[in-house]
Amino acid sequence: MTPRATLGWITAAGVLLLAVWADGVLTGRSVLPERPLPTPDTPPLLAAPPSAVARLEWIGVADRLTFVRTPDGWHDAAGHPQATDVVETVLESLGSLHPRAVLEGAATNLAEYGLAPARERIVVSDDRGGTLLAMDVGTRNPAWTGYYARRDGRDEVLLVGALLRRELDKLRPVGQDTVPP
Repeated sequence: MTPRATLGWITAAGVLLLAVWADGVLTGRSVLPERPLPTPDTPPLLAAPPSAVARLEWIGVADRLTFVRTPDGWHDAAGHPQATDVVETVLESLGSLHPRAVLEGAATNLAEYGLAPARERIVVSDDRGGTLLAMDVGTRNPAWTGYYARRDGRDEVLLVGALLRRELDKLRPVGQDTVPP
């Protein structure tokens, strides 16, 4: 690059910087936000400890996986033993995941979020058959940073981090494909 071209780029950058600064001075607003946007203060997806869970069901479009806690560890619906650490890790993740955003009043167009009908469903129960978590999981958000979800009995749509997908994929037997986006 020639010295003249370098000087041209520096001048252009200076003019842009001056324009941004002048806009901030004239309008009274800052280029950077004064404080970060608020994070919703929401409970985790699964409010109960993993030890309180007796059954985990993951229902997809084409398949259903059921995991039941027994004195010998976790088993599938047919009674085959499952990797206890995998199921426990998924439950711990559900207990640590908080919605990133809550879209209230969005219930009128659930199909836009992949929730009418839902692509997946998660049901977590305790040893008395009580429901600890019942949640529909929809499609990815446009930025691919999370998935839309909706808890049973609530109108709001949640945006949950993409970690949810990674954790649910751990439940699938080795060799099965993941759910398409």
